[in-house]
Amino acid sequence: MPSRPGSARGAILCAAALLLAAPASSTECADRIDLAKPLSLATVTGSDRVNFLRSGAADPGCPSLTPACRERAYLVAGNPVVVSGTSGAFVCATYLGARGATRSGWVPRAALAEAPAGTPDLDAWTGRWTSGPEQTIAIRRSGQSLTVEGDATYGAQDPDRVRRGAVNMGSFAVTIRPAGSALAFTDGQKGVIGAYDAEAFSCSVRMRLLPPILVVESNSACGGMNVSFSGLYRRGD
Repeated sequence: MPSRPGSARGAILCAAALLLAAPASSTECADRIDLAKPLSLATVTGSDRVNFLRSGAADPGCPSLTPACRERAYLVAGNPVVVSGTSGAFVCATYLGARGATRSGWVPRAALAEAPAGTPDLDAWTGRWTSGPEQTIAIRRSGQSLTVEGDATYGAQDPDRVRRGAVNMGSFAVTIRPAGSALAFTDGQKGVIGAYDAEAFSCSVRMRLLPPILVVESNSACGGMNVSFSGLYRRGD
């Protein structure tokens, strides 16, 4: 039977739509960590540099140990990383630099020693945590709960935005009890509840403590436009 005019074009468009709707490949290592997925802390071992490896999105043959997959950025022994995914013999690792910048990429699983799983006590949460120059979270004990206060800005490092008074700000302050190494809250009209809601109109935050790193994710309702608490935090002295 002859095909109807335009049916081939329709089939091509349908196939393209299916490709766009397909889930991300397991060979992709995202810069932004999803706290809904399992996370762990690991430390780089060995005497050699451990180069980050390109993802499958950059090269279908990656990650692998071939020179074509090797990136210039690298890790050295003793560097702690957050592991957020796996692909065969490789793991998706994110490193937090001294100035708050993060770098994610695939590294060989054999180059890492995973930290033992455990439940941090309340004192492990306390302190002043920072992620870059515009995000700060202060945590202190309040009985068997934690008082968590966050302050963040967007544009405070931009002299032109500062001059124009165009710096956006955000903050939160809650008292809540963590669940092991996890903490989550939504500060809504009916008060604070211990759950994260990315779609909430009120500020919602979730955290995972992997000492010495605090991983944080927030929704878009914790302050002005582009203000976010999402990121990796290190505790100050």
